[in-house]
Amino acid sequence: MIGAAVAAAFVVLAVLFGLGAVIRANEPVTSATTAQLAYQQGAAERDIERAYEQASQQIVKVRALNLAISAAQADQIATKALADLKTLRHNAYISLGQVVGLVGNDTENYAVAAEQKFDKAPVAAGPSPTPVLLAPRLYTIVSRMSELATQLTDQATNALTAPAPSSAPSATPSRSPSPSR
Repeated sequence: MIGAAVAAAFVVLAVLFGLGAVIRANEPVTSATTAQLAYQQGAAERDIERAYEQASQQIVKVRALNLAISAAQADQIATKALADLKTLRHNAYISLGQVVGLVGNDTENYAVAAEQKFDKAPVAAGPSPTPVLLAPRLYTIVSRMSELATQLTDQATNALTAPAPSSAPSATPSRSPSPSR
């Protein structure tokens, strides 16, 4: 009886240790190596830049159309939209810097360096990299950048393609007398 109890205790311990090993093996990795982080960061930077470039190009293309509004109005709308996109990109890089562990002035320096890097060598000009499944916090930044860039572009496109305001009153037909017999 004592031998059976000891054997049962060993079986229970073996099962617990076995389950613990299985659970640890299936846990998601919560920390990344420096190389993994750099790879994820580079992919997130490219995705942020891709959203910025696509939105900027769309605004430039719409601005190049023959629009119903004056050239000055169109320039003002396009200039504001492009400035807003630059601010959005800058803030996305700041957020990315904070996620990867930068603090204080380092985040600003990182954002400026990333902008300069991509201004010199746009993402669209380079080869298409292998797709990367981003870490959740990086994905949140990238998807929010893309979402807001699309909204800014849509707003600018709507403003640029709106019909010109009519200053002349619309002509209404006058009542003509009906023929009498």
